[in-house]
Amino acid sequence: MELRRTAAALFAVALAALTIAAQAGAATTVSEYRLPDATLGQLRADWVDQILAHHAMHTWAPMKFDLSDHDLALMGLPPRRVLAAHEYATPTAVHTDGTMTQLPQSAAAGPAVAAFAGTGFFGIRPGAWLLFITANSVGWCSAAHVYGSPGSYEISTAGHCGPAGAKVTMIGAVGGGSVDGVSVPVLMDIGKISQSTGDAGIGKDWALISIDFAYQGLVTPTMAFWGGPFGIYRATGDVVRANTTTGAVSLNPNPTLVQQIVHYGHGAGLGAGGTPRSGTAITWRPTYYTFFGAITPGDSGSGSNTLTGDSLGANRQAAGINTHIYVDASLRTGLGTMAGTRATLVPATLANGQLLPYPAPTPVPLP
Repeated sequence: MELRRTAAALFAVALAALTIAAQAGAATTVSEYRLPDATLGQLRADWVDQILAHHAMHTWAPMKFDLSDHDLALMGLPPRRVLAAHEYATPTAVHTDGTMTQLPQSAAAGPAVAAFAGTGFFGIRPGAWLLFITANSVGWCSAAHVYGSPGSYEISTAGHCGPAGAKVTMIGAVGGGSVDGVSVPVLMDIGKISQSTGDAGIGKDWALISIDFAYQGLVTPTMAFWGGPFGIYRATGDVVRANTTTGAVSLNPNPTLVQQIVHYGHGAGLGAGGTPRSGTAITWRPTYYTFFGAITPGDSGSGSNTLTGDSLGANRQAAGINTHIYVDASLRTGLGTMAGTRATLVPATLANGQLLPYPAPTPVPLP
């Protein structure tokens, strides 16, 4: 409760600072970017239709959501051709009609406010809301874990979200006011993908985004709401074993495999502004993991942590990157069986977060 009060106070102060600074330029009043429940429901239905149109029942599908111009309009954004024709080097309020207003760089709070990872949580961090804008598509994904060290941070996501060299745009949950009751989103280019496997399949699907120097100070390794990660979960095995000869089912005697998965992403239909969710681990293979729980479009590329760990006293270890969903009737329910690439497969050094999920990134002094 105290954490939420602190986060709310920081949010109010930052918004006030940005609004005052904006008065010297264009009249931009920022507010939290939220979509109505009905809009989120429609986006979710569109995502499910997209998956069913390209993947057969009882197969695995990448979770990336490719947004049509209709979907973009629902989100208060202009068509793909308009988005692709612009750069967002500074945080920019983007209207449905293509009008764009750059937020003032003179406001110290400006970029920090735009880097809004979910209600009460700021920063470029696990769970951040990402767009991959090209001339041919606009993809919606989320960010996973932070790697590297202060001043040279990278953040991971799913490889199928974009190829190496692709520009990555963060959509802030803080918008430039509202038009006809619809929030106006703010976009900011945070970097480019430095490495990507592309759509390489379950257990082989990861990418690293190199964060631009100007935004390094906004990066925090700590996952919103849940906290962590702190170290990497490395145990392997199945939570439940089935004897294919007798049909008998038994629990794995290794208790550390019975894990609750916690994750945070910007999926549509289960709450705007970022949503904390959890699931129950099914299996831990050397390259991938699976779990059952709540998932939704836009969660592709988000990070999962374990609630406890693979050794006594360990907590919030990095499990990996959520990448695929099993195609069955549960798709329309908001629940499903997910698979992800384990954090051990990412060829970089994990940046540990804190168990207490602090709301704002700690500024990093840069030379």
